Amino acid sequence: MSQKPSSLTSFGRRAQNHVIQRPTGVSLQAVRSACALLFFMILWPWALVGAQPADSLLIHAKQQLRQAMLAGSADQVLSARAMFERATADENLATLAHYYAGYSAHLLVSLLSSDGSAASKAELLAYLDYAIRHLEQATRRAPSFAEGWALLAGVYGRKIGLRPLSGMRLGPRSSRAQQTAIQLEPDNPRVVLLKAVGDYNTPGIWGGNRTRAKEGFRRAGRLFDQESVTDPLQPAWGHADVYAWLGMAYMDEGELAESRRALETALHIEADYGWVKYELLPALEQLELDSAR
Repeated sequence: MSQKPSSLTSFGRRAQNHVIQRPTGVSLQAVRSACALLFFMILWPWALVGAQPADSLLIHAKQQLRQAMLAGSADQVLSARAMFERATADENLATLAHYYAGYSAHLLVSLLSSDGSAASKAELLAYLDYAIRHLEQATRRAPSFAEGWALLAGVYGRKIGLRPLSGMRLGPRSSRAQQTAIQLEPDNPRVVLLKAVGDYNTPGIWGGNRTRAKEGFRRAGRLFDQESVTDPLQPAWGHADVYAWLGMAYMDEGELAESRRALETALHIEADYGWVKYELLPALEQLELDSAR
């Protein structure tokens, strides 16, 4: 735990001395009133945070989650997730709050699955189960919520990747969720992106296809380029992500010039995107050096 600043510590000691060594002529009731006022002044800002309206809480948590994604900070993701959990208590916003809680866990698995993470398989599965619970709740509450179905299909797929034996049970669920999302909103860029990610990560024997995935990333990119989300409560993530995925897909096929264009587009959208800056671009630069030899 970090040490309090010395100025605050000394303030606390002075305040303590004033209470213990009560000046002559000051009543005990006056001292108690002053202490109560001081206590109220210290805690009032935190009370305001606790009473924050659910829509403001949701927007603040979305902003924090975006920063966590850019910085690759699991701690920030967990903090945002806690705020989304609180927002589920609001009946009017519960569907979106459950969706974002699930998305937070989905993002957390991505961060903890990166190279160098000490996360265990059991820990990753626990986060995926958490995401599934919240996304199933979101789609139960709003059966026409395409965003929820698309993300739920992706999370089912990730769990199958970690526990292949669950594919017999979760594979059909993932397919149904994905088809539901596509039927509801075939031109939603996040629906198209998540379908392409599934095609990219699924082995060919189980229906995956990286050529189809690349086409999906390109189509999602065009849809994101045209998208304008005006409601701050609604999902708006994915624009930089699709170009990161497209850059990686090009890189895998040795199309290095196309990969660079895609990754630079991702950084044009989100200049501080850590996955692109610190993982994908360095990998591309190494391939470029190797190909120039």
